[in-house]
Amino acid sequence: MQLPDMRAGGGGTSGWRSIWRYLPGARAWLGLPRLPASAPAHWRVRLAMYSVLVLVGVLSVWQAWRAEKSEAVRLADAEVIRIAGAQSMLTQRMGTMAVFMAVAGAGEVKRQDELGATINGAQEQARRLEELLESQGALLPDAPAPLRQAVDAWQNSRERLWYRAQLLLWHLERNDPAKLLAAIKGLQAEVEPALLTSQALVEQVQIAAQRRTRGAIEQIKLSALLTVLLLLGLALVVAEPLVRSVRRQHKTLRVQAEEMARLALVAERTSNAVAITDARRIIVWVNRAFTQINGYTMAEAVGVRFGQLMRVDQADPAAVERFRVATEQGRGIKAEHGVLHKSGRLLWVEADVQPIHDEAGALSAWVIVQADLTDTRAQQQMLALAVDGAALGTWQWDMVSNAMFCNERLLEMFGYQYGEVEMTAQSWNAHIHPDDLAGWRACVRTHLDDPRIKLRMEVRLRHRDGYWQWLMFSGAVVTRRPDGTPLRMAGVCLDMNAQKALEEQLRQAARTDGLTQLPNRAVVLDRICNLMARRLTEPGYHFAVLFMDFDRFKQVNDTLGHSVGDELLRQIAQRLRDSLRPGDAFVRTSDFSQMAARIGGDEFVVVLDDIRGGLDAQVVAGRLLDVLAQPYVIGPHRVHSTVSIGIVTSEHAGDDADSVLRDADIAMYEAKHAGRGCYVMFDPAMRKRVRDDVALENDLRQALAKGELFVVYQPLVDLAGGELAGVEALVRWNHPQRGLVSPAEFIALAEATGLIGQIGLFVLQTACHEFANMQAILGDESPPTVAVNLSRAQLRQPGLAALVLDVLRASGLACAQLILEVTESLAAQDEVVQATLREIRALGIALSLDDFGTGYSSLACLHELPVNFVKIDRSFVAQAQLSDYHRVLIDATIRMAQALGLTTVAEGIETPEQAALMKRMGCGKGQGFLYSEPLTAYALIQWITALHEPI
Repeated sequence: MQLPDMRAGGGGTSGWRSIWRYLPGARAWLGLPRLPASAPAHWRVRLAMYSVLVLVGVLSVWQAWRAEKSEAVRLADAEVIRIAGAQSMLTQRMGTMAVFMAVAGAGEVKRQDELGATINGAQEQARRLEELLESQGALLPDAPAPLRQAVDAWQNSRERLWYRAQLLLWHLERNDPAKLLAAIKGLQAEVEPALLTSQALVEQVQIAAQRRTRGAIEQIKLSALLTVLLLLGLALVVAEPLVRSVRRQHKTLRVQAEEMARLALVAERTSNAVAITDARRIIVWVNRAFTQINGYTMAEAVGVRFGQLMRVDQADPAAVERFRVATEQGRGIKAEHGVLHKSGRLLWVEADVQPIHDEAGALSAWVIVQADLTDTRAQQQMLALAVDGAALGTWQWDMVSNAMFCNERLLEMFGYQYGEVEMTAQSWNAHIHPDDLAGWRACVRTHLDDPRIKLRMEVRLRHRDGYWQWLMFSGAVVTRRPDGTPLRMAGVCLDMNAQKALEEQLRQAARTDGLTQLPNRAVVLDRICNLMARRLTEPGYHFAVLFMDFDRFKQVNDTLGHSVGDELLRQIAQRLRDSLRPGDAFVRTSDFSQMAARIGGDEFVVVLDDIRGGLDAQVVAGRLLDVLAQPYVIGPHRVHSTVSIGIVTSEHAGDDADSVLRDADIAMYEAKHAGRGCYVMFDPAMRKRVRDDVALENDLRQALAKGELFVVYQPLVDLAGGELAGVEALVRWNHPQRGLVSPAEFIALAEATGLIGQIGLFVLQTACHEFANMQAILGDESPPTVAVNLSRAQLRQPGLAALVLDVLRASGLACAQLILEVTESLAAQDEVVQATLREIRALGIALSLDDFGTGYSSLACLHELPVNFVKIDRSFVAQAQLSDYHRVLIDATIRMAQALGLTTVAEGIETPEQAALMKRMGCGKGQGFLYSEPLTAYALIQWITALHEPI
């Protein structure tokens, strides 16, 4: 593993090379040494910076030297001008002193001394002036001619002046007046020329100074220009490439820094343990995952040899030797082995050890990355246990050598052991069922072409014993070449024989009714579909479908229990099988086949195949009516149940099997409406009546919201005294188009559609409210109680007692003023219903048992029901005068009710004779058209008022 190179060599080197390539003479001109192209960039940057500093320093020294030299020349020029001026002053002084001497005489020694001192000063200054002129080059042959002439004139005049002055001093010492005067005059004569030559010298010196000043200024300008050019050259040759190099280096360093930051973040955040060691494999840094996986802190790990810290356990000696050789040779290696946690716990890791080399290629460090495989190893062990526990066979196919590999379990599945089967793909394919081989090969090819499509197929392999064994093979390509060519395929195999057997059982169960073992609805639909297809191909072919529903089965189920109902269904199924057996006398003379099936609840279907016509179907239906109407003995119970049958023949069959069953169902309901215990042949006109029923259902769903339902009241009369004993609330429907709809039409529909609960609550609320208004209007003449019927849905409703109590409180009625009526079959239904009735009874609300005698309760069970009233069904009252059986049953009911303290009510009294008979038999109350038909609340108030008016 090679860490990122943190040197900035790449960008800088290319920048220098480009500049050097375009400016080949720049290095020699600047005096810079030549560096090899492989030199590190920081040396190039350093050399460029030092070279610039040296050049800038040399230029600064040169400019300082030039400035100093210019200043020295300027000062020398000033000194020359000053000394030349002083020469003029001394010359004038000597002339002045000569005048004084001429006037005063030569006797003053003081004047002589002054003159001598002046001459000496002039000579000293003259020598200084000559030195300065010589340093300025004024005495050189190449000096300007005016300046040389001025200097020569000044020197000649000076010499003559000095001579005359010296001569004057000499005559003064001799005190020769005659010659002294001549000497004074001679001195005075030389003063004027000396002054003129001094002034001329000063002028020429000034001119030369100005010329040198202008030359210095030009040199300064030239120096400045050269400096600017040099700086520009340095900028182009050094600064710009340096800046570019630094910029590239900065960019490279920034990219490398970001990369290092990402690598550091990855190393710190990765779940793998990472350790960095020096060349001797002594740890210098570990990440957080290393401390978490191995248990050692950073302080405990750093400074310790990696091999001493990570104690290898359960490793292959050969693998350890390979690891040692690789690390000694400085090569990377990857291997799995066990190491000991700090606590001594065994960990399985995959260690990837990679060397780091420096620029010279020498080993400088190691990077070790450990991936924790402990959980993976545990999962692999669990997977192996799961494979063994699930009895899975495993297989591999080397697609290069065409060799097969598998575990022992797979061989055991079809009865072989290792060595008994040739482990090649051709040999295995030879064991596959011929019908499955083509599909298996196609499945393999499909998976090879598109790995997304799973390789999964159930095939049959020949067992060693010769039978076919169902196995499910699934797998995938696990190794491929870089170009995608598959090399190895692997997968598992599952024994499917038990599952296939179960599927067959489920298939049979899916087509068989579990209770009666008859075929179910799916079989019936398949059979009808086949018959309809045959009818299309055979014009003279006929079939029939008989749809049967058992009358009053629900009452049997509710009153005697589900176990009795189930046994009744089993006996019905057995009778159907017996009646339709080929050997039965009923079908012995016929040449058509029959099939009986249960399609749900108490609904059965008989399919008649290849009949001669509708008459055959009617004969079978009539026979079934007789057979199924015989009493059923179920334990201590003797149950009577008739059957209603709807018949559809191929002449009126619909377009599909569902339509045939629907039409047979329609015909069956027509049989129920016709009085039950009969059969009805389907006629297409019946569909219209069904549609009318659907329309009626839709209208009923909107009737409550539209206010089409209302409540009427039928009086109850005390048979002994003739007084009004109460009223019963009954619901009525005033349809906007149909007019008054009979309760016989819509009550059953409401129960079937689930609307009966809403209607029952509406009747309860309306009856209580109108009864309260009736009491307010009639006072003492109002009836003492109002009776309201409870439906099956209301009795099953949770919280019914609380709901009734809320309605009573809302209307202001007392609990004793309300009677709730339930049918005999509902009251005896189950413990849940009876618990609800007892809860209502506990509130003080009376309960009335309606339609007693029509259900399956016996008089002996009457004491178990929590009721206050027993209402004798109108069918018994109507037959009481003509039938001793009904009269005896009514008498027994009245006597049992009296014994239990219950009040009896006779329903449907229409004649005075019926009323007199019920009174003689001891019945307490009566209800019927003899007294009044059901009245609206307003009409009832008028009826009661008229009842109490004096005649």
